[in-house]
Amino acid sequence: MDQNCPDHSIDLTMDRIEREAKRAAEAKALEARFGQGAEGRVGPAAEAEALARRIAELTQCHRVAYRPTDWASVALKPRIQVIRTNDREAEARRALNSFRPTFFQRLFGLDRDKRRALAAGVAEAVVADEKAYRTAWKAAQGENNQIDFACKLAELDLRTINDAVAEHTEIAAAAGAVRRYRFAVPTKGRFQILLEAHDLVDLPSEEAERQPNGRALFKPMPQGRRHQLHGANVCASALRFAVEMLGFLPLDQVEVIVHGDLRDPGTGLFERHPILHLTLTHQQAAVTPFGPVDPMTLAAKLGARINWTIQQGFGPIPLPEDGLELA
Repeated sequence: MDQNCPDHSIDLTMDRIEREAKRAAEAKALEARFGQGAEGRVGPAAEAEALARRIAELTQCHRVAYRPTDWASVALKPRIQVIRTNDREAEARRALNSFRPTFFQRLFGLDRDKRRALAAGVAEAVVADEKAYRTAWKAAQGENNQIDFACKLAELDLRTINDAVAEHTEIAAAAGAVRRYRFAVPTKGRFQILLEAHDLVDLPSEEAERQPNGRALFKPMPQGRRHQLHGANVCASALRFAVEMLGFLPLDQVEVIVHGDLRDPGTGLFERHPILHLTLTHQQAAVTPFGPVDPMTLAAKLGARINWTIQQGFGPIPLPEDGLELA
């Protein structure tokens, strides 16, 4: 299948039907809520605060520090081999075998007590040797497990990455900014983050203005503003996932491909297309402040391929003919 053409698989077709129904329901709900007028509605301030938090979650999730973990160095370490020794036992046996009682010890029978004490010391030394071996073995296993884990990361083993991503990254905090995500390794040493963007219908459709007495005025969000919100959400989520995975994996770069549903002007139906492609390198991430900066501006500065206007929103983009995976 041509990677730059819409996906017509059965699963995606069923998903589109559900989302078309959701779009129609959202439009009907918006009409019922506001009618034909634009004067808005009055609601509680708590609802406005929840709306602001949701918008921040969608558009500010890229505001994280880039903190790479040096798993590459860990992968290069030699595995630790623990050799069982009996140094303590040998020393205790030497003390027992070299014991020569004095005349007075023999005279008063003290040599037997001394030999019993030395023999007990041998038994204790055997236990101490075993305990030391087990302690060293446990520490070595922990270190070797880290080395094995780092080697699997370097090999881009997807099962290892998927199992460890929740523990070693903060991706879970940004999962709500996208519909779905998965990882792919199309060729050796090449890692892709495949995101499915929220549709416009998944995003807030209202704007809120605080009013006195704990109230807020809600108005329908203009279409241009919704396109801006959508653009910021797509770019912020792409940046966040790229920063998280680049910091986690022992790689010099990662790729992000975002897909979204776009309306076909000819048929009026929605088809899934790539809408953003970004390659983020370690060199870029190390010097880029992922702070309070517009995510669309930042993505463009980092070389993201994107087709977006405030009037139309996103348009499809071509992907390089080099084996890029589809979401």
